[in-house]
Amino acid sequence: MWIALVVAVVLVGLTVAAIFGRVDGSLVDPTSSLSYAPLPDGPLSPDDVQGLRLDTGLRGYRMEQVDEVIDRLTAEITVLRDQIDAATTAAYQPGPDADPGMPPASPFVRPSEWAEFSEPIARPDSQA
Repeated sequence: MWIALVVAVVLVGLTVAAIFGRVDGSLVDPTSSLSYAPLPDGPLSPDDVQGLRLDTGLRGYRMEQVDEVIDRLTAEITVLRDQIDAATTAAYQPGPDADPGMPPASPFVRPSEWAEFSEPIARPDSQA
């Protein structure tokens, strides 16, 4: 009989606490000794990414901070890839005065070096 009464009082107490917002099932906001500073605007450097510190909570990193960093890095990678594509495309476009017999320009081979690749490579004499 007493056990049923104690259980009933505990259940009523928990119900009242839930109604008044004392028990909502969520976790307390995490605290951290490190403060999160978002990535700087403009181009990023390796030091910016290596120095990045995210706040942690009870179950890992704070998701909104991680999402913000991933979005920022995705945007930076997209800009860099677009710049690489534009530079590569511009490097392979022959100019109006280009010799039709010459290979297209390459970002890895300067036009002054083309003659070096157009002639066969002489093999050293293997007989001594």
